[in-house]
Amino acid sequence: MNANPDPNSPDFGRLNGVLVKRPWRRSLGILASFGCTFVLAAFFLTSLARSASTSQTSSSQSETQSSPGDKSHGSVDLSAKSPDELAAYVFENHGCKSCHTLGQAGKLGFTDRGKDVGKNFEGCISLLTSMNVIAQTKIANRTVEEKHKAARFQEFGCTTCHQIVPGKLGLTEYGKKLKSMHMACTDVERILAK
Repeated sequence: MNANPDPNSPDFGRLNGVLVKRPWRRSLGILASFGCTFVLAAFFLTSLARSASTSQTSSSQSETQSSPGDKSHGSVDLSAKSPDELAAYVFENHGCKSCHTLGQAGKLGFTDRGKDVGKNFEGCISLLTSMNVIAQTKIANRTVEEKHKAARFQEFGCTTCHQIVPGKLGLTEYGKKLKSMHMACTDVERILAK
């Protein structure tokens, strides 16, 4: 192929005529290219800012839903505890004892507060199950009943171990630690209510 185009060829003449005789077309083409690039860059940056804002909102909601006591439990050495000791620790330090007493026959008992609060209440494990469904609904779209359950979820200390992450119910770092030790809410009740 010839490296130098023939100035007498018809193709070169047409191309040269466009570039030389009509410089406004070349300028318009360059401006259009820059304009498209600018629009794409602005769209991309807006998308990044929106996703960063959404993740900050989600993490701030998760932080507000986690218990203030969540941070203090991280320094406790749980690995040295037996399952019975661990269950007793959870019961004593996670708000369980404000409503429950140590029970018998596989069930926990109730304090006076627990009897009062427990009226028309489905129970802790059922509340946790409900929150798995409620967590999938945006706060603005929740029913009055779902908002009431979410408030109880926080009031009863569930947020020490459980947190709502976008679209689901997750675990706090402390909850993950307890899970790794095979100590779920149901295990606490099972062990303590022997």
